[in-house]
Amino acid sequence: MHIVTDHISSDEPSFGLAEGPLQMPHGAGFRRRWVQRVFVIRDDAIAKYLWDIGPAEDWEERASPLVMPSYGENTVAQLQEHAERHRNESKYLQLARQQQADSTLIEDSLAGLEQEYLAKRNRTIIGPHVFSQRGGYPSQFAHRELRSRIKERANGHRN
Repeated sequence: MHIVTDHISSDEPSFGLAEGPLQMPHGAGFRRRWVQRVFVIRDDAIAKYLWDIGPAEDWEERASPLVMPSYGENTVAQLQEHAERHRNESKYLQLARQQQADSTLIEDSLAGLEQEYLAKRNRTIIGPHVFSQRGGYPSQFAHRELRSRIKERANGHRN
């Protein structure tokens, strides 16, 4: 359990810092805000200080959430300086966007699902657990063809 404080000193030992979107009370409801939570060590207790930086929509495109444990090794000023640098530096966000743009996970999984569908579409479903293969197209051949298409895709050949 921690206590809430309304002030902190820059030379206080800090237990940690967390920064990111948080639901904050606003009027009768709640609003998403980008909040920095600083945990300081006072006597034998941990006190929490909240600093509302602004609307979460303004920061979600420019910064990523941050959690920095300190356990009393660093001061509040040191952690806040690092958080400020992290918030205004977009290198990690650009790296995440680049990895997401280079990813072919979704396209590959959709292609696999389409191949499964094509292999199974010659079936007629009669009731909950009864189905029949139509057109003399055996399921073993369909599975063999599906496996060969998967191997071709893995080797870099596209249909």
